[in-house]
Amino acid sequence: MSESNSLPICVISDFFLGWTLASCKAFGIPRLVFHGMGVFSMAVSKIAWVQAEKFQMNTSSESDPLYLPGIEIPFVLTSADLPEGVNVPCYDDPVPLFILEVREAEFNSWGVVVNSFLELEGNYVSSLESFYQNGSKAWCVGPLCLYDNSKERFDSSLDQHQHEVIMKWLARHTAPASVIFVSFGTQAQITHAQLDEVAYGLEEAGLPFLWVVRSNSWSLPDGMEERMEGKGLIIRQWVDQQAILGHSTIGGFLSHCGWNSVLESLSVGVPILAWPMMAEQALNAKLVVQGLHVEVEVEKMQGSEAEVIVLREAIYRGVKELMEGSKGRIAREKSQALREVVKQAVEEGGSSYLSLTKLIDQLCAVSLATDKSFN
Repeated sequence: MSESNSLPICVISDFFLGWTLASCKAFGIPRLVFHGMGVFSMAVSKIAWVQAEKFQMNTSSESDPLYLPGIEIPFVLTSADLPEGVNVPCYDDPVPLFILEVREAEFNSWGVVVNSFLELEGNYVSSLESFYQNGSKAWCVGPLCLYDNSKERFDSSLDQHQHEVIMKWLARHTAPASVIFVSFGTQAQITHAQLDEVAYGLEEAGLPFLWVVRSNSWSLPDGMEERMEGKGLIIRQWVDQQAILGHSTIGGFLSHCGWNSVLESLSVGVPILAWPMMAEQALNAKLVVQGLHVEVEVEKMQGSEAEVIVLREAIYRGVKELMEGSKGRIAREKSQALREVVKQAVEEGGSSYLSLTKLIDQLCAVSLATDKSFN
């Protein structure tokens, strides 16, 4: 690109690709970092890492409240809410050492692009920006899922026939907000015993459900397939989650609270039954359950088997509360109200629209200045 005199005005690279900073500096190009996390979870994780030794001295158990300097949080966090390894980094392990390396590159980059919007996480932007050098900014330009307005949007990796089957099945449930969508993302490993508990909990709840199951080796417990016929649809392939959540019959989302799933749900006003499993998902759940009250949280309890952490009774109670209870009604009302705020953020004149416009303008100005200095 340099040889053809067509250098980009910036490079946006994943947080883990810290080596791109040196490449960008060699050509005088701004490097922006992109995270899969939101502002709140990033800020908390970074503060927790820096303050790890203090946390070890000041907390005696995972249930003790955490007091984080430099950020105001309107609800209680504990060590159990932090991503694994953040509050007690082990520097003998190569992973924390790698994280230190890419964090150093991140903090010396031109800025960070965040898939979020100010109305949701604006209170935490300054805490996040405090980690960056030379006045670098955090640019909230999301939710990115709303920038594609094409009615013909369809991922070529998905099965078109299966998608049509799903849409027809949803269309048979004519009552609005009557179906619960169940999906736990693509990374968490869920045992067969735990999947059994989910199945029993959904069966007991007695509500129609659409469930995406990653495992091809797990099957419904004996006799359940016949009992559930017509009540639920289980899919084992990739689905268009955004299209499913946007269907009028979807009234709730049993989710692991990955950041993309949270944003897609908020974008269409569907409340979540939160079941965080790994990484920063517990922080995402706390933000939207206790901070915004647009979710209901499933009750975690250790079952008789070590591989079961959420019992069927908890799943049943959570599903019923979300779909038919008072907490679920409040969460649905708040979710639907927030949906309009989310949409406005990416529309012309909205917070994310203006942030993206300002980002592009500043990058163009830097690019022009760089060209003049080289000439």
